[in-house]
Amino acid sequence: MSRGRPSLISVDWGTSSFRALLSSERGEVIDQVETDSGILKVAPGEHERVLFLAVGGWCERTGAPIVMSGMIGARQGWVEAPYATCPAGLLDVASAMVTIRTAALGPVSVVPGMSVIDSHGAPDVMRGEETQVFGALTASGAKEGLFVLPGTHSKWARVEDGRILSFATYMTGEVFAVLKRHSILGQLMVEDGVLGEGFDEGVRSAAGLQRPGELLHAIFMTRTLGLFDHLSPAKLSDYLSGLLIGAEIAAAARDIREATVIASANLTMRYCRAGALLGLTFTRAPEHCALLGHLALLAARGGAPA
Repeated sequence: MSRGRPSLISVDWGTSSFRALLSSERGEVIDQVETDSGILKVAPGEHERVLFLAVGGWCERTGAPIVMSGMIGARQGWVEAPYATCPAGLLDVASAMVTIRTAALGPVSVVPGMSVIDSHGAPDVMRGEETQVFGALTASGAKEGLFVLPGTHSKWARVEDGRILSFATYMTGEVFAVLKRHSILGQLMVEDGVLGEGFDEGVRSAAGLQRPGELLHAIFMTRTLGLFDHLSPAKLSDYLSGLLIGAEIAAAARDIREATVIASANLTMRYCRAGALLGLTFTRAPEHCALLGHLALLAARGGAPA
């Protein structure tokens, strides 16, 4: 089957990475480019140049509109796109998109991200994940569910009637990276690339936590389990990973028994494995949810930049 004509340049521009896909109107990937030019590496005033170097050829050749999501719309990014407020659906977010007028690329649309007030009265935010949730909904035709977006800052989003009602952020990935690289825990760790017993032991330890402060004690066990040879150095990193992911799932899922994971193959495998140990069923979302979300948002806004 031949691919459709190019109709969208989809850009996921985060803190540490840049990814662009040239897509047909059916969501087929025609071409792609990925670099480490995250917003932290781009100087003020240089965003248009960086974008042009990456996708300028596509733009000139196809005339396809550009839609961007992620941290590029944050205060530290190209232009701040104010958050849409939960609960919000596709039309709410599409109408809140910000348009940047550029000399070389024409109008560039930026997805705003979303904000919510949690049960304790504190604000929470996300940028980019809302687009992926809408993409997953579009792909499946579903109107409700729990969506898990693992990563540096994991998001758990609840959807009803096609609207994101609420979400919560867990700093699982960042805490894991900091503890492994910058604390005493990492000194005993040796990588072996095999996911197994160490990870499962960490998840089981998380399942046994009764009070919030017990996680801090369990984290230190990453060191003592190695010191006393209960776990080999090759299993300690996975123990810490399992402990943190297990604690996240236990806190976020509660009465939910199934959810959709939007993540890389590696993270999906970890969350599915941890979920199975905790009695949850995780289903992996299709690839390119950000792209599918961009297409849905563009269609909701009439098919062209504002």
